[in-house]
Amino acid sequence: MSSSLHRLVDADPAPPAKRLKSSAAEDSASTKESGRVEKFVRREESVGITEYLVPDAVGFQGLLKQRYTDFLVNEIDKDGNVLKLKSLHLEKKKKQAKITDDLAQSDIPIADVTESNGNGSTKITKIPSEQVQQQEKSTASVSGDLKVNEENAIVEEPKSFELEDADRALLISWLGSEITCSLIKLYNDIMTIEREVKPNYKIVTPETKLLSPKPIDDKDARSQLHRAIRRIFFGKIQSATDDEYNIEFWATKISGAKPPSHEGKKDGRRPLESWDSLGGEFLHFNLYKENKDTMECLTLLGKFLKLAPKTFAIAGTKDRRAVTVQRVSARKLKAERLEATNKKLKGLKVGDFEYKSYPLDLGDLNGNEFKISLRDCAFPEGADVDQIVANGVSILREKGFINYYGMQRFGTFAVSTHEIGKSMLLGDWKRAVYQIMAYDDETIETAPRDEKQRAEACKLWFGDPDSPERAAAALKLMPPKFASENAILKWFSRPVESGKHLGALQKIPRNLRLMFVHAYQSYIWNTIASERLKRYGTSMTPGDLVVISAEDVAADKPTLDPDEEDMVDEADEEQSVCARPVTEEEIASGKYNIYDVVLPSPGWDIVYPENDLRGLYVDIMGKDGLDPFNMVRNQKEVSMSGHYRRLLYRPEKVEWEVKRYDGFLDQLVETDLMYVQRQREKGKGGAILSKDEGLVQEAVENPAGSRIAVIISLTLGTSQYATMALRELSKGGITSFAVTAPVPPDNTTGPADVKMENC
Repeated sequence: MSSSLHRLVDADPAPPAKRLKSSAAEDSASTKESGRVEKFVRREESVGITEYLVPDAVGFQGLLKQRYTDFLVNEIDKDGNVLKLKSLHLEKKKKQAKITDDLAQSDIPIADVTESNGNGSTKITKIPSEQVQQQEKSTASVSGDLKVNEENAIVEEPKSFELEDADRALLISWLGSEITCSLIKLYNDIMTIEREVKPNYKIVTPETKLLSPKPIDDKDARSQLHRAIRRIFFGKIQSATDDEYNIEFWATKISGAKPPSHEGKKDGRRPLESWDSLGGEFLHFNLYKENKDTMECLTLLGKFLKLAPKTFAIAGTKDRRAVTVQRVSARKLKAERLEATNKKLKGLKVGDFEYKSYPLDLGDLNGNEFKISLRDCAFPEGADVDQIVANGVSILREKGFINYYGMQRFGTFAVSTHEIGKSMLLGDWKRAVYQIMAYDDETIETAPRDEKQRAEACKLWFGDPDSPERAAAALKLMPPKFASENAILKWFSRPVESGKHLGALQKIPRNLRLMFVHAYQSYIWNTIASERLKRYGTSMTPGDLVVISAEDVAADKPTLDPDEEDMVDEADEEQSVCARPVTEEEIASGKYNIYDVVLPSPGWDIVYPENDLRGLYVDIMGKDGLDPFNMVRNQKEVSMSGHYRRLLYRPEKVEWEVKRYDGFLDQLVETDLMYVQRQREKGKGGAILSKDEGLVQEAVENPAGSRIAVIISLTLGTSQYATMALRELSKGGITSFAVTAPVPPDNTTGPADVKMENC
């Protein structure tokens, strides 16, 4: 790549790409004593990433995330739908409100009508009473489908709820036929009560508890069962584990809506709507964000709407330096209130509102669709650009890539997260705290403001870690976004907590505590994967592991663990799957192939390969002072059960385009917000978006441009890293754009020093 790529301007202010330190720096005594470490550019080799699936293919060079709009991520829901931002407004809702107003202002008597909306909840509407009489006549000949109650309101006779075959088999395998039938009856009883209740009633569903026929000792199985119950019965049935590992089931308490004051006639206001009349008490919506963390956006929405963070639920987190769309649910939040934030908050938009009877859970997604623009691409001299990209994409489609955990997994700052996880597994709590708080002097000099303030706060605290006053002063300096550091400083600012390092770690949010130990598991997995490919290539060998499960879901599901591309959050539990070694006879028969092979992340509830890889786990972890066969710890967060991950992964869809452009700031692809803007410009009645509402300029089309961009679209599962797919495609030629100093706001062409890092 030409040297010009090392001096670029970032028009979109953002934090630098993630950096890791060398093992020598991390293990130095200075980290433990003063928190200061030596800065160095991270390398993939330091976290076990060394191999390519097809090393002889021709690659190319390019620049990743020069602008945050170069990295588009759209969530894929459980039904396989790619989530797109389509509308920011409640146009249909406003139209319905006008109809309701017209009816309320008329002199025609109004009767209540209860309709089923088809998904188990009910909908209350108003129609003129003479229309009721007409509908009675038109439906008199219908038998068994509709019935007329004593108040002449038409009520649809609902069908009994039936389980799908797969769900029925799943519940029976855990609970047996009798309890499964009882759960179905309980759900139907709940829905009957909900359909019959009037808006001004308060109801409580039956309180009789059901009990699993026997204890379920396996924690992963219990977790999977709890999630299945919430999903299958739409949150209407609650479950909990008792002290003897039996599972209890009972019906959720449901409150009807408060009666409207005088039916809204005296004061001219519309009658209040019940949550059931809307479709449910959970508002689902698409969150579109630009260059922001998912949790940062939800915090902003919560502050603006004066709601607690727990109001919102998501299926998974998304990258910060990107433009992303994901589904969010919020309990008892009206869409009108949420829609109003579109005019107030920058860098995020909400839209495509829908009420449902259940919330989202972490893991309620099938993956993500990526559209990635690689800028300033360079190819071998005289090479056919289109042919090189086409060949690379063909290999990616047919052979896939090594399913490494990407560099995002291993953190941002002075010490890699896997080193912190190792300290926690060793029970060295003080060292873990000091590693989390580590900093380097170069960050203080050159980093963006937030990182600089973090380093300064850490340096201040390390001046006297036993001083509550020093911790309190550092806490005031620490930016709020650094949750782990803030938790540690807040803990040590209390005089009675001096020296209690385990307590400080336990104040860190649970998902972040888990992240450290998961990172160490990922480091071991990467290292073993590289060594396995060095020894055996893509040939299967006796003793390799393949997945087995009661439902055989793993046969066509490549995602076997729940982490996200950006790895900010982890699901509470790993999926419950089992693996076993394959025999020489099975390999010879062709029953399995290399895409069935999984490797375990170390833990107490997995099996290891029955070949020489087993000893490799012992050797690698032994150098860290750990035993792969002794992973049980007194502290729950560091007592990991382990999980399995496929060695190789083939993307479901890969598409490509070579695009030419000239301007450094040229927009290369259309974002979802640009699509919404384009629809408005076609004359659909909305005001034109201002620059403050997001990036709205059109994507360029310049076939004669002097610069080359390669645009890759691909679909990945929830635990696959797009950067690792790009690494295989380019043969390591993709580098990350990273700002190391602020860019003057009026400088659109001048240079800024950047650091180039491997994906």
